[in-house]
Amino acid sequence: MNIAIAPCCWGVYWPTGNDLGWTDYLDRIVAAGYRHTELGPYGYFSTDPKVLSHELDRRGLSVVAAAHVHTLADADTASALADKTHQICALLSAIGGTHFILMDESEFYPKDRMGVVDEAGWRSVVELTMLSAGIAREHGLQFSFHPHVGTCVEHESQIERLLAETDPALVGLCLDTGHHAYWKADPKAFFLRHQARINSIHLKNVDGAFREKVLAENIHCDRAFEDGIMTDLDRGVVDIADFMATLLAHGYDGPLVIEQDLAPKHPETPEAIAARNYRFVSSLLQGQAGR
Repeated sequence: MNIAIAPCCWGVYWPTGNDLGWTDYLDRIVAAGYRHTELGPYGYFSTDPKVLSHELDRRGLSVVAAAHVHTLADADTASALADKTHQICALLSAIGGTHFILMDESEFYPKDRMGVVDEAGWRSVVELTMLSAGIAREHGLQFSFHPHVGTCVEHESQIERLLAETDPALVGLCLDTGHHAYWKADPKAFFLRHQARINSIHLKNVDGAFREKVLAENIHCDRAFEDGIMTDLDRGVVDIADFMATLLAHGYDGPLVIEQDLAPKHPETPEAIAARNYRFVSSLLQGQAGR
């Protein structure tokens, strides 16, 4: 199982306007121990496969997946999604990536109605998910839907409805342990129920004490993320060691991407956090392999 990381760990959420350039990002993840990465938002890395492959190869890196965020509840954006999916999947295929990950856009929703859609909006989510999944298949890639806090697919009931209403031959699931645990759901139990559909994993963890405050006081998810609800992998409410043991015991072999969204108040640098998370997960894999 290959351990990867993503640019969001350095606060890269948009193609442009970032403090960290993409080749500097590659240098920093190599220094932290990683040999695999996600692409991040399309356009952050070079979109020329020759240039990108050269920079990856000379650092001994490979790309496992790319994640794309889209306003899925807006049916009028189907054409834009199709175009972007083709662009990203063509690049992924050219550089040896295997998974295209899609998630809903939380910024689409009013701040006081995050993730609220009517039936027409839900039908759009299902139809655009299937559209994107079909395009990924055309490019020889696996497709993963990523549930996300603040969208219309965040709670277990919503995730299970999406799985029930999409083609299992096309639509897999990216299980994000942090987003899943945000609402006190159990990612291990969910994995065991739905492992046939889960083909990608994002490893995150949740600060339990802060989660209690967030839920009790109805703190907006934007503030919760900014203030660090997603914490270091070895310090949160999700038992990452037990979760990893479960993945290995059940033969999971898809992408395993460490993600810890950059929190401005965290006392350490992204480099230090990334390196510690890498050492932690590596030790878990080595420990399980030795049993």
